[in-house]
Amino acid sequence: MFRFGIRGKFKKILGLPEIPRRRIASYLKRMGCVDLPKRTPGDANTIAIIIPCYRHESYLETTFSCIINQTRKPDHVVFVNDASPDGTEKVLKELIRTCVFSEEIDFSILTNKSNVGQSMSLNRGIQSINDDLIMVLNDDDYLMHDAVEIVANLFSRNQDVFLIGSSNIEFSSDEELASGTKMIQELAPSGLLQLTRHSPNDVVDFRNYNDLNMTHSGSCFLKAAWHAVGGYLPKGRKRVVPFSDRDFQLRLNALFPVAISYEIPFVYWRNNSSFDKGINS
Repeated sequence: MFRFGIRGKFKKILGLPEIPRRRIASYLKRMGCVDLPKRTPGDANTIAIIIPCYRHESYLETTFSCIINQTRKPDHVVFVNDASPDGTEKVLKELIRTCVFSEEIDFSILTNKSNVGQSMSLNRGIQSINDDLIMVLNDDDYLMHDAVEIVANLFSRNQDVFLIGSSNIEFSSDEELASGTKMIQELAPSGLLQLTRHSPNDVVDFRNYNDLNMTHSGSCFLKAAWHAVGGYLPKGRKRVVPFSDRDFQLRLNALFPVAISYEIPFVYWRNNSSFDKGINS
């Protein structure tokens, strides 16, 4: 799933760790004086979905449909148009205009004047709302229809966790997507999801990118935790690892407990539509 640059390839050949311990140690030293937020009852009542958009006009209607079919509607949905050169803006406006749930869901579109990449687009979207929980969704992926409801319930039941994610089901076409189940509850008939917890103490022993292995799309975190770790980092040299999503997850886990559903996915991940815009995305 990850593309490795020259440095990454050499690390593989030499058997060096992909996650440098010195970077983790340096990050922890910098964050040592930060006053970290605590979980409190009722701190996960509202949820927003943030969707960075770039050159995926043809997938937006499918992605939009998974939002309006949620068993528990999100409170806000923020599309961040990252100066997409296609018809993204027009498609989004029409989808929102004709949505029958526009009174239940607060939709908004933010448009970047220039292309700034995923990290800055996510930060801008998150800054624009005041919800407790933030769920990330790629503009070409598809959430299970009960993902928002189940993730919100998981945060209520797990009062020590600040980030929850899952594995994914890969797909390459809408026809393939249509044939799959759309309910997490159908994959976990007992209603119980087994979460694997990773504490901050685990992070210092991580060596490979996938030692903390969750799909970015469909992951959800406390906005307070996003603020505490400094959000997503647009500049690669400041990250713990090159990839902006895994870097964010690692930095958050270095300070807060996280939980992952490795067996039951929350999201379908489209595997043939990515645009390679480098590690600063």
